[in-house]
Order: sequence, then C-alpha cells, then structure tokens
Amino acid sequence: MSDRHGRDDLIPDEETGIIFTRMSPDPETAEFEFIELISSVEGAPVEELPLLYDEVDHLVERLFETPPSLDAQVEISFSYSGYRITINRSGDVKLIPVKETRE
Repeated sequence: MSDRHGRDDLIPDEETGIIFTRMSPDPETAEFEFIELISSVEGAPVEELPLLYDEVDHLVERLFETPPSLDAQVEISFSYSGYRITINRSGDVKLIPVKETRE
C-alpha cells in the first residue's frame, strides 16, 4: 500500500516529519532515482526541481561509484529542495524537512 507520497518505500515519522527510505546503490541510476524520490515526496514533476548537478555536482553518483569498505560507514549529507539529506553507501536515505513542502 502506498503512503501519502505515492511510494511504498517511504517511511515518514509523523511526529518529526523525517522520512526514511532506501535507494539502489547503483552509480548508473543513483542520481535519477534520487530526483524521482524528491519528486515523489514533494508531489512535483521532476522538471520543477532544482538541477541536482547545480546543487551538489555528482556527489550522489560518486558515493556509489567506488564505495569504500562497509566498515568505513561512509555517508554524505547535503541540503536540497527544502530537505537536509543523508545517504549512506548502502542506499539508506534520511530526509529532514528544513522548510514547509508543497501541498
């Protein structure tokens, strides 16, 4: 069953508004999958979102290109489209709202 964002894999914390989900740790699709995730959360077409490259270059893709050992516990954090985002090398994603999102 889909949640209010239209994706089955989004787990929003109703109290804090923090959203937890996963994405495939595939460097070939990571950036597009990330943009689709934000599009789904915001309920906005991909075309209306800021260009990811302009915001964080290829940071998401590079996390998965030559990943370090799992023991390194590498994760990246950045702000994008009203969220503070953390992604780890396994593909776990946390979205913390830093502004009101569109309804």
